[in-house]
Parts: sequence; C-alpha cells; structure tokens
Amino acid sequence: MVKRIVVAFVLVAILVSAAALPQPSAAQHQVADTFPPYQARHFGETGHAAVNWFLESWKNTPNALFVLGFPISEPFIEESFTNPGQFYRVQYFERAVLEEHPNNFGRDGNRYYIQGRLMGQELAKGRENEAPFQPVGNPGDGTWFAETGHTLRNQPAPFRDFWQNNGGLAVFGYPLSEQFQEVNQADGQTYWVQYFERQRLEWHPNQANPNYRILLGLLGNEYRDRHHANNPAFTPRGPADALPRPFIYGFNAHLYGQGSAWQDRNRALTLANNAGMPWIRQQVRWKDLHDQSGQIFWGELDDIVADANRQNVNLLLGIVSAPRWAGGPGMPRRENFGDFAYFLSQMAARYQGRVQAYQIWNEQNRACENGGDCATDGGVGGRVANANFYVDLLEVAYNAIKSSDPYAIVVSGAPSSTDTNRVDIAISDLEYIRQMAVNPKFRRSVDAIGLHPGGHYNPPDSKWPERPGPGPNWQTSSEFYFRRIEDTRAVLVANGMADRQVWITEFGWATANNTPGYEYGNSITPEMQAQWLARSLEIGRYEWAPWVGAMFVWNLNFAIPWRYYGNEFHEQAAFGVLHADWSPRPSYFALQNFPKR
Repeated sequence: MVKRIVVAFVLVAILVSAAALPQPSAAQHQVADTFPPYQARHFGETGHAAVNWFLESWKNTPNALFVLGFPISEPFIEESFTNPGQFYRVQYFERAVLEEHPNNFGRDGNRYYIQGRLMGQELAKGRENEAPFQPVGNPGDGTWFAETGHTLRNQPAPFRDFWQNNGGLAVFGYPLSEQFQEVNQADGQTYWVQYFERQRLEWHPNQANPNYRILLGLLGNEYRDRHHANNPAFTPRGPADALPRPFIYGFNAHLYGQGSAWQDRNRALTLANNAGMPWIRQQVRWKDLHDQSGQIFWGELDDIVADANRQNVNLLLGIVSAPRWAGGPGMPRRENFGDFAYFLSQMAARYQGRVQAYQIWNEQNRACENGGDCATDGGVGGRVANANFYVDLLEVAYNAIKSSDPYAIVVSGAPSSTDTNRVDIAISDLEYIRQMAVNPKFRRSVDAIGLHPGGHYNPPDSKWPERPGPGPNWQTSSEFYFRRIEDTRAVLVANGMADRQVWITEFGWATANNTPGYEYGNSITPEMQAQWLARSLEIGRYEWAPWVGAMFVWNLNFAIPWRYYGNEFHEQAAFGVLHADWSPRPSYFALQNFPKR
C-alpha cells in the first residue's frame, strides 16, 4: 500500500459542493463528450491512466498524489448518488471520485468543469443509527455545527486544527459524525476517525513524522470495493491500452478536384474506410478562399466536408498559405492576425461538428513554408518564421476556432525533421520544438502537437547512432529516421509538455521515383514500403501510445493526379499506397491488415 501523506489543501475548486452549482440533466446515453485536449499519464502503480480533464485537475491539485491518490479506473459513465437520475463521466482515484460537469465548461476558467463527489457522505449512508453518526446537543463551546448536529474537536484526535488549517468547509464539508474508533479497511488496524461530507479523517498517532499522523481515507478504493466488483473500467491495463481517446489512423489525401478526369472523391473516402483508417488530413490554402473584401468563397470545401461526413470519415484540415493581401504566401503579417482569426472562426462555425480537427500551418521550420516555394528543388526562397511568432499565430488561431467549436481539436504545425540551422533554409525541428515548448502561450494554444519524422532509406526500427540504417547515404543523422519522434518527445518532456499528445501528421517511405533529392526511394521496393509502414503503425500504437494519439500516412492517392498530369513517378506518387489507376499497392493491404484497436 502506498503511504498516505497529509498536506495542506488548496483544492477548493475540485472539491466544491456539487449542490452549489447548476446541475445538468442527462440520461446515461446523453452525457456530453469530453472536451479537448485529450491527454493521459499512465501510473504503473495501479495500472491506470489519469486522462483528459481529470488529468488536468490532478496536475492542478497541490500534492495531488496525497490529496487524490493514483487513478484506479478508466473514465466511465455513472449515475450520481447525490442527484439520482443524473449521469456523469467519472474517474475514480484512491481517495476521491471526480466527475465532469459539461455545463460548466468555458465558465470561470473551467474551474468547476471537474468536481469531486461527496464521498464521505455516501460512505456514511446507512449508518445514521450508529451512535457516532447520531446528532448530539450543542455543548456551548463553539465546536458544534447546527447544519449536521455534530461537533468538531481536538480530542482525542486533533481534527479541528487540521480541518481549520487545510481548507475547512470548502474542502471537507461539515462533520457527519463524532470521533470514534473504526477498523481501517486498507490495513486492518483500528484508528480514531471522523466522517465529513467529502472525506474521512484518520488519526495515526504512532507515525514518526507528525505530518503523517492525520491521513485521508482511501474512499475511492472503498466505494469501488462495495459497488464495482465486476466493472471492467477498474481492470488494470498497460500504457498502450490506457488511451484518452481511441487511437487515430489516417491518410493524407487529395480530395479536391472533383469533376476532373482523374478524381473520384467518394472512391478515395471508401478506400480510407476500407483500410480501417477513417481519418483524412486535407490541406486547405487560406489564400484560395478569402478575398481581400472579406468575403469567403468556400467552394469545393463544402462538398469535401459533406462527402466525408456521408461516409463517416473524420477530417483534419491543415491550414496554410496566407493571401498576398495579408502578407502571404507564407504566414500572415502580425497586423493581419485578425483576418486569420476571422477566417478560422467562420470556418469552424460553418463546419462545426463536421470537421473534427484543424492543424495550423505545415513544417513551419522550413523557409519555403514562409514566403518561398516548397515544390521547387526541394524548397527555395522564404525565411523561417520565428518560433515565438508562430506561437502567437497559433494562439490567435486556437482562440478563433474554439470560439466557434469548442470540441474541435487544434493541432500545432509539424516541423520537418532536419538538423539544418539556417533561417534561409530550415531550423532544426528539435530546436524549433524547444522554442515553441518554452513559450508559455504554447500550452494554452494547442490540443495536440504535430510532428513529422524522417524515414528516407531507413527502416522504422533503425536509429542513428545506436542502430544505423543500411546506408551509405541518409544514415549519419537522426533527422533521416522515423524514430526521430523519440528525440522530439524528449524535448517536449524536458520542457514541461509531456502531457500533450503527439499527432504524427505525415510519415512514410517513397519507392522508385524520378524526383531529385528522393533517390533513396529507388532502393525501396513496394514490399519494403508495406512492411515499414505496418511496423511504424505498430511502434506508434503499441510502443508510443498513449503519448502518440494519431498517425497519418503520407499518402493515399497522390499517384492518380500525378499520372494525369504526366509524371506518375513523382516522389509524391511514390509515397502513395495506391497505384495511379486506383488499385492498391502492397502497402495499402499491409495497412488494411494491421490490427487496429
């Protein structure tokens, strides 16, 4: 048993009385979904992960391990015992049970979105006829509470001083019993205890350290043992199975161009679904939709969203390329941030509930993504945008999207894997991520962190320098490897962003092609591509989850337009999992056959 330690409490927000706030009315099947960000921290001590806003509340609780304890369940829907007929999403911890109150999201800084249940009151239920729980008369010494008819004293245990010094009524509630001796369920020993609305205090006078002599009861454990013997939510699981949300499998795809001779959008969507990868990342250029007059021409994007929804395909829209009137073709000028916010707020409102996620920019550590041309000679022109400038842009985008659709997931732009450090070419993704992570605005402006690993001519289990690829080229830097993701993860952990999920929004391996700079693909057979893609999914899902939450293969169907325009051996076609005639390559079947859960 983990030693229980008593600390001073500041957690009024989590333990505030549920009765003091507006209560939603919801049948079990109508409980609102959890709001992003989706995050998880797995605790091997109990085999469970604190997730999403339960984790956020846990992190914001001073000395949370000793106030709440470790998580002992995964989230599940449960009827309230204080408001019968009301259902909430809950997560159990050793000492408390927390529940989501969706009606309070977005109010008071989300202070009351997560609330603690009245566990002391519930566990005392049915004991009203026992002597310690029967009301007593007012002794006239200032220790009596008329609200419950009980006293709070310092004898035999100094509970009154502890109650007053550690949050009092707001944290513990009123006393529900007098002090009495009780056998402790956790260790079988007898201690002086007193029940309160939200907790039970226990007196352990033999503890050598005086700070440990008053302890909080393991009320979450006790309620679990009484009521949830067969509930699978309490079954321990490993990190890969303790996910905050179902793992996301997706493709980058070209969904524009319906009506042209080569495009068949519904066929692309069907192929994504049939592969068991029902997410599509589609790039959208701001400059193509937003006129300087302020008018937005949604055009074919409306059809893309409608078709995806009809086929139950989820969309991640990657927003890039400011209009020239706003400072484009790269990022907008700072004075045009308001125009960007307007565009995104209108987009999120128009597609609320139908576009699930937005990614703000693409490979922003490359100069060509900020005023250059990334399609020519591997990228020419432009200048890498300062990371703090990018975070400012991300903050504007995040707030604009959330104002229209609080459920939309906002993903940061994914830096390209590189060790180059020249502002006219690129800045190392590790350094760029570090600069983003140390900016305090970044945490409050992102739900998931986008990353793009390397690959080149290196299988997914290789890594420089400990397990180098076959070489001789594209070998002597971790920028050329899929497991570069582990290096960027280390940067995020070192800079306080371990709890934010990573979305790998592009990864893949090219086969034979005729594009300069991608010659490594000429050594990769379609069968190798298939094996490496399947293995990379296995790594992401079973080695890196839950801190990786999504993987988008580059790409689904780019071979089709490239053949139509005369070059079916372009590198973008070589990365694809479909032939130019829409028939599946071996990599498509490998992805389709990968067991997804």
